[in-house]
Amino acid sequence: MDLAIVGPAQSGKTTVFNALAASHARHGDARHEQLAAVKIPDERLERLARLVEAKKVTPLELRLHDLPTLFEEGRAASGEAAEALSRADGLILVVRAFRRADMPHPRGDVDPARDIDEFRSEMILHDQGIVERRLKKLDITVRSSRPGEREEGQREQELLQRIRQHLEDGRSLRDSVEGRDEAKALANYGLLTLKPVLILINLDEEDIAKEAEIEGDYRGRYGSGSTFVGAMCARLEAELGELEPEEAAEFRREMGATEPAAARILARTQEVLGLVTFYTPVGTECRAWATPAGATAAEAAGRIHTDMERGFIRAEAIGWEELMGIGSFAEAKKQGRLRSEGKQYVVQDGDVLHILFHV
Repeated sequence: MDLAIVGPAQSGKTTVFNALAASHARHGDARHEQLAAVKIPDERLERLARLVEAKKVTPLELRLHDLPTLFEEGRAASGEAAEALSRADGLILVVRAFRRADMPHPRGDVDPARDIDEFRSEMILHDQGIVERRLKKLDITVRSSRPGEREEGQREQELLQRIRQHLEDGRSLRDSVEGRDEAKALANYGLLTLKPVLILINLDEEDIAKEAEIEGDYRGRYGSGSTFVGAMCARLEAELGELEPEEAAEFRREMGATEPAAARILARTQEVLGLVTFYTPVGTECRAWATPAGATAAEAAGRIHTDMERGFIRAEAIGWEELMGIGSFAEAKKQGRLRSEGKQYVVQDGDVLHILFHV
């Protein structure tokens, strides 16, 4: 899972990267990408691991990419930034709500709503350029190809012409594309507005106590099916990430923060990416896995190993809360509480699965 952190200049996106990545960052400079592999906090996994007395606990891992400022002086992303953007499963768009005399906003005044709207417009223009260039190539291909290739090119043309209209109307593709098949057909174009996005409002320290209120306000204005909203003071979270947990918790209480904001934002990335989490306590390891919402048991097995999907027989399944209440996998089986599910069973968030398969 890859998330690219983007945003206007002086929005604090690198501070957000440091807050979310803690000590895992591979440091570079402002002209190059920084990358971190981050373990996603998961209380359910920890509780399941204690229940089964696992010696090894493996949470989900997220790769964060901190990219140089995009669209600076009208220039589109290129090089490392363009490659990371094309790989990313989603975006974290950082917008500035903090005020600092030693770091003036490039536009003068601090206005998160303006910055969100302007950055979205830049992403739409970026996608329009990709679509226009592809349509020009297709026009030549369709006119010069043999019948079979011509028909395939015409279908692609029709799709891109419809997509172009959405973009010309100022609409992001993530809320305009019709169904999974259409999204899959567009997946390799690197279209930014097709990717799910988490708009992250980077707060001032004095606004921490109003974090939930501010987040709710912007969610009401910008939230949609594939656009999510979060808020945190990245500067504070980055500093607290260097303290011992007890000391950091005390400091948060003094600042009016109720929970670690960085951990909360990381936990939300699953929702942003449209994923559900399932668990496999096997042997001495308890592990979390991610699979797209709506995935079948066989597809979930394939996330573990392709052989498991090919040789899938059935899955023994139980919700994590139900298992915690029973006390053990063996007792759940004894009580007949383990469900026997076939290939087409749709995996639910929090399922604990034991996959049976043959090679």
